[in-house]
Amino acid sequence: MKKTALACIALLSLALTGCAQPTEQTAEPTISPKIPANQPLTIYQATDIHYLSNTLTDGKKAFKTYLATGDGKQQNYITEITDAFVDDVKAQKPDVLVLSGDITNNGEKVSHEEMAEKLEDIEKAGVQTYVIPGNHDVLNPYARKFEGDKQIKTEDITPKEFASIYHNSGYDEAVMRDDSTLSYLATPSSDVWLLMVDTADYENNKRYGAPETNGYISTETFAWIQKCIDLAKKHGAELVTVTHHNLLDHSELLTKGFTIVQNKEAVSLFAKNDIPLNLSGHVHIQDIRSETSHDRTIYDVATSSMAMYPQQYGVVNYAPDKGLSYKTQRVDVEKYARKINSKDPNLLGFQQYSKAYFGQFSYTKALSDLFLTGKYDPDDVEEMAKTMEQVNFSYFTGDKSFLNGVEKTPGYALWQKADSEFMTQYIDYIVAHKTKNDLTLEIPEN
Repeated sequence: MKKTALACIALLSLALTGCAQPTEQTAEPTISPKIPANQPLTIYQATDIHYLSNTLTDGKKAFKTYLATGDGKQQNYITEITDAFVDDVKAQKPDVLVLSGDITNNGEKVSHEEMAEKLEDIEKAGVQTYVIPGNHDVLNPYARKFEGDKQIKTEDITPKEFASIYHNSGYDEAVMRDDSTLSYLATPSSDVWLLMVDTADYENNKRYGAPETNGYISTETFAWIQKCIDLAKKHGAELVTVTHHNLLDHSELLTKGFTIVQNKEAVSLFAKNDIPLNLSGHVHIQDIRSETSHDRTIYDVATSSMAMYPQQYGVVNYAPDKGLSYKTQRVDVEKYARKINSKDPNLLGFQQYSKAYFGQFSYTKALSDLFLTGKYDPDDVEEMAKTMEQVNFSYFTGDKSFLNGVEKTPGYALWQKADSEFMTQYIDYIVAHKTKNDLTLEIPEN
């Protein structure tokens, strides 16, 4: 049970003693990476796709309402975004593709099955694929289809079904698997291994009627992680960890429900064992954070949701004697639209359409929230909403150029006087970090 992890005092000591004994690990596993030593490696990381099968929506009132009351995800075009990404991956042929959770909208079985088929297509192109679940993916009581003006419950999946559906995307070829979660160890190359850590806590979702948003690492899983670390050291491989929830705080204002509850123990364990990089998602923003522990610096890269503008993903490159690097890259939806001879102007000009969609969503939501307070002049509300739109562009894309001139806008001055402490702090926090680079990272070889 993951919530045994709340006994935090004992976490690290139990992990180091390795008291949990995974039943399937009676002998050292066979290691047979596809990529030999001293070869470069390219990993694509996509996260929070929130894929929804077309069979689950008719695009009518219930679905439109769902989109309008959401958080800016473009699920009206999620099939085309996903298929364009698949097309990009097959054409560019990275060595590895990682999906770090929230693969589906709300864990619908048919959405999972369709995503697994897309990953099979990528595997056939010669790309190794690995997945872990997010908080939306397993035992989700919110699994729905949209018909007319109604949301109707649809079939979700169990942890066992998740591993079965994605058996060709990590679970069949896992070198080690954790007994208590969907975590596993993958060895795509001799030099770099992937520790895919399932941080989602879905066991009580049905009882509570909603998916748990917090992320956990239990004492049992910490012990299993230590075994993976020991095996990697024995074989001289560098570990990169992948989690859905964030290893580090990506905002001082938004931590609960986003950062792994036992993150201090995890950071200490990872840093002590020279694990320099964690790839995460969940928070939907593009942000890079670092922390130093045991004289080692560890980085947590939160890649933004592919379902949201600018539909980007992470590219991790490993080069022998140079180390690891990270950058973002955008899905080329427009190229895919031309390839399939689409006549849809939104798809043919998708970057502009997507930007306008997200901007309008941010502006309208801020406008609505401010009007509801009844505290502000209508003209002031419009200026404040424009500033919020500008700030959100920067925060969610990681592109700080969106903040150019924001402190000189009338809306920014109005926010400084506003009776909304949290939202003013939110804006000030983002503006205060306007020089931080969240789009690229270099981690030299130790």
